[in-house]
Amino acid sequence: MSSAEKILELRPIKKVNIGDQVYEQMKAQIVSGAWPANEKIPSENQLMEIFGVSRTSVRQAIQKLVAIGYLETRRGEGSYVRDMGLDSYFRGMIPASCLKKENLMEIFTFRTLFECGVAEMAARYATDEQIKRLRNNLERMLQNTGKLDKYVEIDFEFHALLGECTCNTLVREIYKIIGEILKVTMGKITDGIGYEHGVKCHRLILEAIENHDPDQAREVMRYHVDKNTELYYSDLEQKE
Repeated sequence: MSSAEKILELRPIKKVNIGDQVYEQMKAQIVSGAWPANEKIPSENQLMEIFGVSRTSVRQAIQKLVAIGYLETRRGEGSYVRDMGLDSYFRGMIPASCLKKENLMEIFTFRTLFECGVAEMAARYATDEQIKRLRNNLERMLQNTGKLDKYVEIDFEFHALLGECTCNTLVREIYKIIGEILKVTMGKITDGIGYEHGVKCHRLILEAIENHDPDQAREVMRYHVDKNTELYYSDLEQKE
């Protein structure tokens, strides 16, 4: 679909805060992916016609989008959508739901590097009370298989609880920072491959934590993330 066809979804601007309305609608086109990365956006004349506004309002919106990193202007060519990935998410520019397939692989790699160590530390330091909370989490996970949104919340809670078990403030804070990304990733995986693998691995991780076996906890977590990656991309290839 061309840029001209995509912008038919845009709405004429009401004569209130005109510049802001132009900016918000253009930003929405970029964030949603309707205007893909590296694609030239409609010309100023086209945007003036579609929005029913002055050139000044269009230019102000473009300049603002350039200033915050959504667009880049190339002399003599026009304005293009910038390629935005994980760095853009962490700068608050795009929601996690807009991350691309290649970003997901980076997230999988990060989880292998980070969460294997978290599982190992959790097995070393988890208290009886924390283990009880992990057991309760697994019970609720079993009760909510088939209910994707609720299941994903519980899935993330399990991993965040492991972070608490490490007794490391930085680990706990990292889970808060990356929470949205992990939930989106978990949702995509579960929606693609089902619930069985996640439940199985959480049960095995819990068993390792209960036994205070750091080596087993690390290995099961590695298997969990690596198998998720394998199953997710296998399912994606079949759908494509």
